[in-house]
Amino acid sequence: MIKYIPILFLLFSHNVLAAGFCESYENVNTDVISYPAAGDPSYPAGGNPDLLDDCEFAPDGYEIIIYEFGMCTQAPAAPTGASAADTTTNCEVIYQSDAGEAFNLAVGASFNMEGAEKPANGTYTYGYVIMANTFGITLSQEFGNVMEGIGAGSGQGNFCYSSANTVDGSTGYHVSNSGTLASGPEDYVTCGASAGQAIKITETLDVFGCDGPAAVPGNCEFTASAPTSDGQMTAYLVNQASASGTLVSDNFLSNPLLAADRLIGFLQWTTPVIITDSTSEADMQFSVNNGTSPQLFPPSSGADYDIFSFGSGPFSVNIAVQ
Repeated sequence: MIKYIPILFLLFSHNVLAAGFCESYENVNTDVISYPAAGDPSYPAGGNPDLLDDCEFAPDGYEIIIYEFGMCTQAPAAPTGASAADTTTNCEVIYQSDAGEAFNLAVGASFNMEGAEKPANGTYTYGYVIMANTFGITLSQEFGNVMEGIGAGSGQGNFCYSSANTVDGSTGYHVSNSGTLASGPEDYVTCGASAGQAIKITETLDVFGCDGPAAVPGNCEFTASAPTSDGQMTAYLVNQASASGTLVSDNFLSNPLLAADRLIGFLQWTTPVIITDSTSEADMQFSVNNGTSPQLFPPSSGADYDIFSFGSGPFSVNIAVQ
């Protein structure tokens, strides 16, 4: 009998506590996202997108780099500004790559674990992942609203697709710098009356959100926690160097901005995973169904909403054991 072991990590560039999916606005038959339009009774005051329900959906491309997966019989020690995360004590490594393995989750991905060493028998209460904090998003999306890009010449219409409207032609940005870029104005999306050719935009997730100017690290969050259907998730933005600059074998909590180069996620399973003598085969299976969300701003000139980019959202990893 095959049993699927869920290892679910919700990784949001914004709204980290979001529940996921887009039930309020998505037409699942047409894949059109329709927010309340200007003039509707439910239109948020001033077109403020912070007053909308959460909305995440599947991108056309979702590229990440994974370094390690594992599971633990006890809670792994979390990283701090002075000490590294401990994913060795009471933990079993399921998959590891020093160089990192790139996966495009939107097109489906799997990793055949044939030949890998079987985890020791035991009751595992935590799963963990170590990955790059970069997300390559490619998407062309139809909206039921008039949307407008923030950048000069980014267009207006019901169709928006990932593209780079930047001064230097860059196709990537740090989340902590998105507000500065948007006020530039620069963006990573183009809108129009018909779908265009989307390109990959790389988001570097170096903060989970800021309560004030992102230039002040004290205003920003480098850890996040949220409940999921499979247990409590906690994520940490980290870098590989200690406060003294000495390279270490694990990762330290990232601070200040732009310093993160890894993301570590811990999931405390609601139902423990049990490995026994009868467990003989295992495969990792990756999927994404709500891996992106539009980064919206109040409208500036006649549109229902302005849009800056399509940011990173949740993905899931399952381990099938037999």
